[in-house]
Amino acid sequence: MGSAMLGYRVPLAMATQHPDSASRGFSAEEEVEEALRDILPRDRGGLGLDEKMVDYEGKLTPYHQVQWVVERLVAARLVPGEDFLVTPRVPSERLEDPERQVMVLWGVLVANKKAMEKTGGEAVHYIINPMSRDGYEVFIVQRRIMKLQRLASEELGLRTGEIRVVPLIEDFQALLHADKVLEGARNALLSHLGIHYDHYRVLLGKSDTALAYGHIASSLALVYALSRLHRWAEETNTRVYPILGVGALPFRGHLSPWSVGAFVEQYRGYATATIQSGLRFDQGPEAVGRVVDALRSGLHSRPRLLGPGQERLAVSVARISTREYLALLLRIARIAAEVASFIPRRRARLSQEEYPRSLDKSIEFAADPELIKIAPRRLRLPRAIGLSAALYTMGIPPALIGLGRALKKTRKLLGEEAVEALLEMLPLLALDAEHELRYYSPRLVRKYVRDEHALRMIEEDVEEAKTIARRDPGDPEPEYEEALLDAYEAMAAGLRSVAEEAIARAGRMRGSLG
Repeated sequence: MGSAMLGYRVPLAMATQHPDSASRGFSAEEEVEEALRDILPRDRGGLGLDEKMVDYEGKLTPYHQVQWVVERLVAARLVPGEDFLVTPRVPSERLEDPERQVMVLWGVLVANKKAMEKTGGEAVHYIINPMSRDGYEVFIVQRRIMKLQRLASEELGLRTGEIRVVPLIEDFQALLHADKVLEGARNALLSHLGIHYDHYRVLLGKSDTALAYGHIASSLALVYALSRLHRWAEETNTRVYPILGVGALPFRGHLSPWSVGAFVEQYRGYATATIQSGLRFDQGPEAVGRVVDALRSGLHSRPRLLGPGQERLAVSVARISTREYLALLLRIARIAAEVASFIPRRRARLSQEEYPRSLDKSIEFAADPELIKIAPRRLRLPRAIGLSAALYTMGIPPALIGLGRALKKTRKLLGEEAVEALLEMLPLLALDAEHELRYYSPRLVRKYVRDEHALRMIEEDVEEAKTIARRDPGDPEPEYEEALLDAYEAMAAGLRSVAEEAIARAGRMRGSLG
């Protein structure tokens, strides 16, 4: 585990319930045994991770699952606070009914009571609030927790310790102001509740930012946020422990054994990283061990601190790259959404209609009137894993979209030194490009995309990406392209189960579904 504090330790590796495993899906009951495998030490046949996220955001998780997970871990002689923490992500009350959040929080209090009875310690010390835009939202959830704790104490004699709110920041603009989110939380908690956090955990999400703004902009946003959070911590004499919410493939973070060295360098200053299902099940225990060991070795590295000029450059490049990303995505969004409907479901999640993703804010940030003209009406994108998997299935690796054209446009508008500065800020980008080129299939792309302008943009992205990749990996492996062709033919024939199997087969070869 990480840095000691308050009688327990900051976890290093958070196992999540993301539906990005190509190898298998999970029922709610199976997720309890999954948690045990995640947390058990390696010498006992587990993965040796030290935190488990139980996810309720857009997901039909039973309210008692936190309690079930805690009881299963305790039965295996694991000690809460020493060997593990369980950290639920509650539903967003902006997109779901607030009563769902209340029910989840009540289940957390019961789980902590059960843990106290069996071990004398509590398993849940943090609650993750998704889509946090400001510090006031942290206060709202914290107040709700405290009210429920009082009710439980007065009516049931159920007493539990402090549970803190972890804001999940997953929008580009909010990431640029991550320090202001924590400052707002600090002020609201103190003025309204009279409480002061002596440390903060904050979860920085890559996936939703990538979906709306593209790969380069979302990568820059995480580096920018880590810099701002470190400065705020120093200025306020407060400890901040950032959590990186990342997946195995480039578009969603590129935390895999072949890339973890550059990952640790790019995102210096992290305290915790998410180890998602694709890494755990498609790449396996040995890959997880290599990733966790590398994360531990880079744990205390000082974050990359951006000066004012670097911050301005990061925002300028992010705007350019967002513009180029959207210029292509908006042209292929409808077909991508159709393909996404065939992506195999791996968890019991709410539908796309109940949890849609919007591009309105990213189109506004890009500041290009042409994007408004080409944006499809009433566009409802899938979530990031579904979109990413769909684009791979179409032969268009998602991190390539806009990448090459953004490099060319940055060079033209800001000069070669701006490109060099970008590559210095994002040392992972060359590996991202190399990985994505390995799965680019022009043969498949032409089966889905008939817009010649879009095809030219894809080709331009690919050719420029080759200039920063360490090497050109060449054409996809024949078995991989065969799986994609099988998926295409099955979708065209309406054979859902055959399409899902072929899509999953390709995902296993990549090391994650999306």
